[in-house]
Amino acid sequence: MLLLVGLATTSCSSFGAGRLVSSHMAYNDAVQLSVTREVLANIVRSRYADPMQFLLVSAVNAQFSVSAQGAVGVTGIGQSGATGDVGGTAGYTASPTITYIPQSDAAFYKSFYSPFEVEESLGFGVAYRFARRPPGWQTMNLRLSFAAINGASDFVGGQWSPLYNRRIDAMVRLLQLGASFETIAEWDADTIAIPKRSLWAEDVVSAFESGLNFVEEDGGENVRLARHRLVTALDLADPDDPQVVEALEALGVTPGRSQYVLRPPMDAEPNNPDPYAIWVTPRSMADTISLAARFVEVPSGHGQMVPTIEPWGEASSEIPMVRIRSSKDRPPFPYRVQHRGYWFYVDDADIDSKIFLEFMVAAYSSRVGSKEAGADAPQVVVPVGGG
Repeated sequence: MLLLVGLATTSCSSFGAGRLVSSHMAYNDAVQLSVTREVLANIVRSRYADPMQFLLVSAVNAQFSVSAQGAVGVTGIGQSGATGDVGGTAGYTASPTITYIPQSDAAFYKSFYSPFEVEESLGFGVAYRFARRPPGWQTMNLRLSFAAINGASDFVGGQWSPLYNRRIDAMVRLLQLGASFETIAEWDADTIAIPKRSLWAEDVVSAFESGLNFVEEDGGENVRLARHRLVTALDLADPDDPQVVEALEALGVTPGRSQYVLRPPMDAEPNNPDPYAIWVTPRSMADTISLAARFVEVPSGHGQMVPTIEPWGEASSEIPMVRIRSSKDRPPFPYRVQHRGYWFYVDDADIDSKIFLEFMVAAYSSRVGSKEAGADAPQVVVPVGGG
């Protein structure tokens, strides 16, 4: 009995916290690698114009059990010099199950093909890793983020629009001159102005409880119901710098301010354009993957299998050399997938390509990883043997 108690106590202390730490990191590594490879696979599929498919790992349930066995043997009982032996074993088993959700319903595709929020698009690149890279990264990130800037669409007649390119270059130039993207608060006042004298104290209290405020205008004669919202603005270091003024004019905005808010088209007021706003149309995740497909190295002999891709077009800053390489032989790198008889991969020594893949995984997870296991969708639960 003492042996069994000792084995059970030792086993629980050894396998409990220790197994939690080791299994947590093992599953974390496995999910990270799976998601990254799925991103890579769908970029390659897009290059070949093959249908994309998405499979979300929604839950990993791991059940652990510990068993202990003991044995005692004694010989020579009743005699001097009796001998005995004691033995014991402890075993550990794990019975994990992994739940997958195929991403194929209307809600997913609505999210997948819907434009990102302005803040969301910029957050993946400009405000994160791309900001610490050469100017070409800013150029690429802005092209991946926005399909149109101040009325200039990216593609016109099947080619990159020169006006769109100039808008991108102007924004990159402002960043080079010390501008930065900042989150600022502004009043969202999409309501009708009313005379201040008609306002009661009960109205103010009720509005405050709902997170709203009455904002005065027209010298305090009228008020408008509004709430604070956070928006992204391009904050200029020196608005009076001639180079800044020139870049603002090329961007399509009126010089004279230190901050220019980036606004999506739905914020525009009919017949009342804001000359101090940078009107941008964010891309969708599907559009971003389609653009990322241009970095896939197509094997010789596969030219007839892939659609023609227009080059990036003229840009003041050189686009970084991102490469998704191909090989007939299996590469020794973790970020690799197989497609149409070839391996497609990102070389571990290619830092630029790995940073780009990190950006794609972040954007991809923001949309593909938004559905929870409890959503109304088919689920696949797979038992995984362990020990």
